[in-house]
Amino acid sequence: MSKKEQHIAESKSKLMPWVTAILMVVGVSVIAALYWNRNVTVKEIEVTDTYYTPAEEIITAAEIPVGIKPDSLDLDAVIARVEALTYVKSVVPYIEPSGDLRLTIRERVPIAMLVKGSDRIYVDAEGVRLPIIDGKTEDLPLVYGFRATLGRDTLKSNEFGQIRDFLVGARNNEFGWATISEVAYSVEEGVVALSHENGVKLLFGTDDFEIKLRNWEAFYAEIIRTKGIQHMQQVDLRFTNQVVTRES
Repeated sequence: MSKKEQHIAESKSKLMPWVTAILMVVGVSVIAALYWNRNVTVKEIEVTDTYYTPAEEIITAAEIPVGIKPDSLDLDAVIARVEALTYVKSVVPYIEPSGDLRLTIRERVPIAMLVKGSDRIYVDAEGVRLPIIDGKTEDLPLVYGFRATLGRDTLKSNEFGQIRDFLVGARNNEFGWATISEVAYSVEEGVVALSHENGVKLLFGTDDFEIKLRNWEAFYAEIIRTKGIQHMQQVDLRFTNQVVTRES
């Protein structure tokens, strides 16, 4: 036997234990998969990360027969049925090795309450209208000028976009969120809000709301805390480098 042939033979002998081990692992995996597909069934459905939507409502919407085999389950159809629920934004299903099915829910979060006459309803940052649920009410700014009834359409107008951007900015600004009570949109003035305290009219205009909210916080700390908010009728924050006020 030549040196080359001897080297090849030695290499093969060294590889054989590894090849055998890999084949054994693959074989065990195949057997386990066959056993799982033939014998494991969905025995329990677990719903996680929900607040507004009861777990029972999600399980009912999912329409998953207990005892069904995982490979017979149409997960895309399950997702579509669950995401049709008003407060469900997305769902991720996962089948445990035991066969239990876990549905991880991401819910829509209200950002404001729409008010139109006597009608009131929540809306999220994507413009989806959401029902108010007894026992789970939120302390949110009131928004005027939009239909406040449930519907499949979402709010996509420029007016709502400006209000949405303002509310998102306010939510990221603890002071701004705490001091705003009502919000509307005016063609001439842009986003208009009322302060929680004394109902002072606040003009925020359009765009750059994070900067304007910081200006509002600074103005409140430097001026209003000294003079008192009861003397203010209007605070105009539409301009980057100045705050214009109207006092009583």
